[in-house]
Amino acid sequence: MSKKKFIKKVACLGFSANPPHVGHLDAAKQILRHADTDEVWLIPCNQHNFKRGLWSKKHRWAMTKLMEGQRIKACDIELQRKGISYTIDTVREIKKKYPNYFFTWIIGSDIIADKNYLRWHKWRELSRLITFWVIQRPGFLIKKKRLSRCFNILNIKAPDVSSTMIRDRLNKGLSIKQLVTPKVERYIKRNRPSILRGSTS
Repeated sequence: MSKKKFIKKVACLGFSANPPHVGHLDAAKQILRHADTDEVWLIPCNQHNFKRGLWSKKHRWAMTKLMEGQRIKACDIELQRKGISYTIDTVREIKKKYPNYFFTWIIGSDIIADKNYLRWHKWRELSRLITFWVIQRPGFLIKKKRLSRCFNILNIKAPDVSSTMIRDRLNKGLSIKQLVTPKVERYIKRNRPSILRGSTS
């Protein structure tokens, strides 16, 4: 089946949402403006293969929902599965569930620069299933337009914001204004005691 026959083109942004921030939202908006896609799906993981100490998935999902907007959708496909969220399982599942959609996967240039993708579960098989759109992250500039068949480097730069930075500021009692959206900031303020207890239920 040719790409032209797909009824919708979707770029997936898999992330921990721990918490979701303006960098994620900016990346989604830039993808919609500059790349050939109809929607961006924000997909928070259930359990991360490498990261530990994630906030409760209840809170991470609620905040991801608050990031939704025109052509930006929250998708709970990984939260519905138990155990570690492997990208290859998600790709297989969404392609099976939506056979008439064309999917791409958004990643940051840091993953390419550090070659972290080589640690992904069944990486070689995954690279044959989906194309990756690479966004430039500060400190990890990649000049090539195309590294291989599965990596497309986009002329899109992400803001210098990270979830780690936001959590550190929260732990120190510092403001996170402008690092997260106003809706997410209000949610964190309302639920701060529950969130910072670090429950992973």
